[in-house]
Amino acid sequence: MFYHEYSLTACGPLNARAAEVCRKGALIKTDEGGYGCIQPWPELGDATLQEELDALRKGCPLPLGVRAAECARTDGEARARGVSLFDGLHIPESHATLPSCVSPATIRIMESKGFKAGKIKASANLAAALERLTMLASMVPSWRWRLDFNGCLNENDALKFWKSLPHHLKTRIDFIEDPCPFSIQSWERLVDAGMPLALDMGSDVEHQPAISSDLPIIRIVKPAREATPEYLYEPPVFTTVMDHPVGQLWAVYQAAEYYRNSLPTEIPLCGLCTHLLFEPDPFIDRMGGMDPQAAVPGGTGLGFDELLEHIPWKIL
Repeated sequence: MFYHEYSLTACGPLNARAAEVCRKGALIKTDEGGYGCIQPWPELGDATLQEELDALRKGCPLPLGVRAAECARTDGEARARGVSLFDGLHIPESHATLPSCVSPATIRIMESKGFKAGKIKASANLAAALERLTMLASMVPSWRWRLDFNGCLNENDALKFWKSLPHHLKTRIDFIEDPCPFSIQSWERLVDAGMPLALDMGSDVEHQPAISSDLPIIRIVKPAREATPEYLYEPPVFTTVMDHPVGQLWAVYQAAEYYRNSLPTEIPLCGLCTHLLFEPDPFIDRMGGMDPQAAVPGGTGLGFDELLEHIPWKIL
């Protein structure tokens, strides 16, 4: 197996727990010619990149390495057949992921390009979160909204935030993701208060509390972290982990494959256009501009054939 370390530079902090704007990860290449991506978020509980690579080298991969290896296997099989993984698939549309540095002009351009919803990475500063949501919502009156607190609130603060929202904003909220750490008791209280909830399990799914199957929670599925769960209450929202376009396209493929036989009206907006968060590079340039539907590069497997061939790979 081979690897290549990369870095992506964002215009500002990307969530409530991560201030670093330069994100580091690694592409992997199997001996069979398949590619995958590992980009940890240690701030959210992931192992470090070095720990992931060391475990992969020893043949006992950690959660992100397991998923990257699965991506590389799937990608490699398609490349061996000379086909694109996206042949015959419809690419789901996405919400606009809005970092703190996004400008009003950018939001208006996104609206004109067809985005229908925005996702905000909120912090524990409830007044600031409400102020930002109010300001952005007033700029694009037709948009719906999704907020992600990355579990940085407690149950009482989550309830306080929900109660502070005026009715006209509450009616435009698709969901609030991870307002506080998950527990059945806490989240039942939030549901009873009328809060629409979404849950991102993270990569350590074995140590998460069991989810009540009848609890109306939307699952956020990140293919870089987990296989798509079965028996979900609502159609899942697929998102990236804001990683390299190779990892991004793995999420795009998993979403498109999951919804292969669904009508467009049955597919929720996903979070698959995160290349727009980063400064351009040769890979990002091929992902398309401000469009709610991520562009799929040509080539076999996940694509990027020529770019991947010319990377200076190192033996893992």
